[in-house]
Amino acid sequence: MFARKIAQLREWWDMKKATDIFKNEKFIKISLAAGFGIIMLILLSELFSFSSSNVGSRNTATTEIDPAAYSAELEERLAVLISEIQGVGKVSVMLTLESLDTSVPRVRGAAIVCEGSDDIFIKQRVLETASKVLGITTARVSVTY
Repeated sequence: MFARKIAQLREWWDMKKATDIFKNEKFIKISLAAGFGIIMLILLSELFSFSSSNVGSRNTATTEIDPAAYSAELEERLAVLISEIQGVGKVSVMLTLESLDTSVPRVRGAAIVCEGSDDIFIKQRVLETASKVLGITTARVSVTY
């Protein structure tokens, strides 16, 4: 009983010290300055990021791309990726492009035929994978077996 009271007093004392720290004006100023510094670093890193995708997208606008070759390569890469999903067998992919603009071809839709897509869970995984990879909605992707 006495030991329990001592433990409760120690716990109260530790809580009082902790709340006193948060009431300390110097602690509040340091915390605010650190938070502001972190936010500024995040904003600056976004502003000055030079990833390869940014550089590539700038060059794409001035470089001519063969839409047929682009579509064929994308179909092949997507088929390989989908075939790696557990439960998927043989895969065939066909893409349609929104425009035949040679600088920025965009995917309009996809038709995917694959073994295993008769299972609703596998079909959903294939659908979501294709949608995310191609940057189109799932409504523009057809998956069948």
